[in-house]
Order: sequence, then C-alpha cells, then structure tokens
Amino acid sequence: MALLFKFLSQASFTCITSVVILSPWVFSAWEMWFFWPFVVLIFISLLFFSLKLVLSAWSDEPVSNRGKLKIVVVMSWLIFLAYAFARFAQADVYMDAERSFLLFLTPFLLGIQIVFGFDRNQSKILWKIMLVNLFSLGLYGVINHLGWKSSHVLWRPGYAQYVAESRATGTYFCPDHFSGIMELALSLALGVLLARGEDVRQKIFSLVIVLVSLVGIVLSKSRGGGLTIIFLGAVVLAIGFMQWPVIVRWYLRATIAGAAGLILIFFCNYESSYMVRFKEHFGWNQLRGKPTSEILVGAKSRLVASCRGQMYSAALRAWKDKPLFGIGPGMHQNLWPHYAPSPDGDRELGVWPSFPNYEFHSYEVHSDWIQLLEEYGTVGLVLFVLLFGIILYVLFKGMMGEVAARQAVDSMLTGNGHYAMILGAIFSCAVMAFHSFGDFNLQMPATVWLMAAIVAVPVGYIVNSESLRS
Repeated sequence: MALLFKFLSQASFTCITSVVILSPWVFSAWEMWFFWPFVVLIFISLLFFSLKLVLSAWSDEPVSNRGKLKIVVVMSWLIFLAYAFARFAQADVYMDAERSFLLFLTPFLLGIQIVFGFDRNQSKILWKIMLVNLFSLGLYGVINHLGWKSSHVLWRPGYAQYVAESRATGTYFCPDHFSGIMELALSLALGVLLARGEDVRQKIFSLVIVLVSLVGIVLSKSRGGGLTIIFLGAVVLAIGFMQWPVIVRWYLRATIAGAAGLILIFFCNYESSYMVRFKEHFGWNQLRGKPTSEILVGAKSRLVASCRGQMYSAALRAWKDKPLFGIGPGMHQNLWPHYAPSPDGDRELGVWPSFPNYEFHSYEVHSDWIQLLEEYGTVGLVLFVLLFGIILYVLFKGMMGEVAARQAVDSMLTGNGHYAMILGAIFSCAVMAFHSFGDFNLQMPATVWLMAAIVAVPVGYIVNSESLRS
C-alpha cells in the first residue's frame, strides 16, 4: 500500500510539473493541438490525486488536516466555478465557452493538487524547477532576438509585424505575452533576492534571472511590460523589505527609489526605439509644451482611436446590454461585429459610426479585466475579485507570519525559502493584475497554469501550517 501511495504521489507530481514546465515551450499551448494534451494531462493527474486520497484512508501516510484557511480558499474557488459553469452551460457557442471555462477550471485543479497533494519537498523542487525554466525561457528569447531578430518562434516563422518592429517574442508569438512571462520570472527572482538569509548561490542565480528578464522585457518593447516594471517597483518598495529593521528598511527604500528614479529619467530622455513606442502612442512629441489639460485630452483621444481603445469601448458597450451576467463565456469574438466602439452610428439613416470595427477582428479584448466583465458580467467580476482578495489575504497572512518569525530571531541564518516563495507569489499577483488591465496574458494557457503553480506552492505551505496548528 505504501509503495502504491508513493507511486500515485510521484505520478501526480510528474504530470503537474510537466504541464507547468513544458506548456510555455509550445507557443504557450494557445493552439488546440497543444492546449488539449495538457488539459488531459491535468485530468490524468487529478485521477492519480483522487486515488491517493481514497487510498490514504487505508494507509499509514499522513493525511492533511482541515483548516479554516483551506476551507475558505477552496469554497471561494468553488463558488466562482459554479457560477462560471452555469454561464458556460447557457452559452451559444459551445467550443469558445468551453475553452473560457477550462481556463478557470484547470488552474484550480492544478492548484488544488499542489496545495493538498504535494509535500514540502515536492513544492520546493517544483519552485526551483520553475525558476530554472523561466530563466531558460528568458535566455532563449534574448539569444533568439540578438542573434536572429526573432525571425522565428521556435521552429515557426514569427509574425511579420513583430519582426518588422524588431520585438523579442521568445517562445510566444506575441512580444507582449513574452513580456508577461518575463514579469513572472522577475517577480520570483526578486522574491529570492529580497528574502533575508537565503543561500548566496540562490541570490546570485536570482540576480542573473532579474537581469535576463529585464533585458527580455526591454527587447520585447512592450509598453504594458514597461509600465508593469514601474508598478512592480512601487510594490517592492512598499512590502519588499518587511523582514528588515525599520531603519534599514527605510534606508533601502530611499536608496533604491533614488536609483530607480534616475534610471527612469535617463530612459525617458533616451531616444531608444522602445521609448519612441511610448511617445508615439500617447502623442508626446505633438503635445509636449502644451497645457496639462490639453495633454490629457490629447492622450485620451489617441487611446480611444487606438485598436485597444476601440476593443475596450466595444466590449463595454456589449456589457451594458447584459450588465448583470454578461454576454457569455468566450462570446466576445463572436459578438464583436455587433458592437461598434462608438455609439454615434445610425442604421436607419445609413450613418456609419466614427469608429467602425470591420478593419480587424478582435479575438480577445486585450484586457483580462474588461473581458471578464463583458463575458461573465458584474456578478462574475465580483466573485472573481472576492476570490482574488482571499488569495492575497492568505499570502499576506503568511508573509506577516514569516516576518514576525524573522524579526524574533533577527539573524542572518540560512532562510527556509518559504518567505521567498510567498513574496514571489505576491509580486506575481501584482504584475498579472496590473498588466491585465491592458493585455490578455491570462488568456494564455501556459501563463495561467504557471501562475496557478506560483500561487499554489506558498498557499499550500501557509494553509497546511495553519491546519497543523488548529
């Protein structure tokens, strides 16, 4: 029985690790012929996990205790998933609704297996493998761009638009999504760097990951990625030094904020192709020197006229038709032709709207938050924000517990790694939540599964520690 129990545990671990590690290397598993094998692998892993739970009743293996945090986390997910399934069952286009629902269901199944099924050794191994894998993804993206201008994405030709703009894409066809995966790499590496007492070799390796991820984001020329780095910097200054004594904490904040400010000023005044993308988007050269009010109005008008602005406007107009429950999972791309970005057209008079949407097709809204609101309605958004808030609460609870333990010891002994995991997960939540306002990173299956593992590993440590004390 013990041998079978061990086999099931290892089989589940292998399946989950394979999904998290391999999916970013096949174009983020975006296409169905890559997406479905990984989904099947998650369900196979769930079978092993379920058998393990059943057999645990007849074995001597320790069974995870129930705790309040566990129950709250699981119930918050189940409530949202129940609502998402109900909307999926009512959708008009089954295949698109199915994919949308699976992008919520599969990360939950992946995460629940890590929280309830992985022991601490397996969690630490997975975390280290993810760090190495993210470093490898970034290194490939940087080398592929510096050597071959990202003309190919793995063995496939890259998009001509991005090749012409000389933007790094890594293993993702879109440079913005490559930037998104590098933001996760940056978040995890910063978690290790900012944790007191971690092994010096791990800190050196994490510093290398930080450099590679920053270079990858800059080479991608992602405006969202650049703004996300600034936002992450603010989050780091706010909570990144909580383990240190107050005086040291504020000294580090002041020093790093000053250095970052100088770097940002230099970057803004350096006419790089990356900075030109920012200036062209907001019309900086045309508006420079004009009154602030005129600058704001001009920037707003450019945003409304942009492709993203039109997608946002059309999605919000669709949501207003069904504000409570939304238009249905995956229905954005199907109803896109029915909603012009601007409401000034008149069908009866034959007047076209100012911004018609027949020039391009929008498969995604390019804003995860707006698409969630459009397709799942106000109810879905509220339930998801509640779920997200509970996960952040658990992570912050674990972080403050680790901070208190470190301050009580106040030493530079080798850390246990848990604080680095928790901090990295909080940073990852921050960057994905922020970048998702202007892009759809969380429609990329590989990014979603990786994000689930990043959060589940420290959440598993926190809730299992809490259940042992209860």
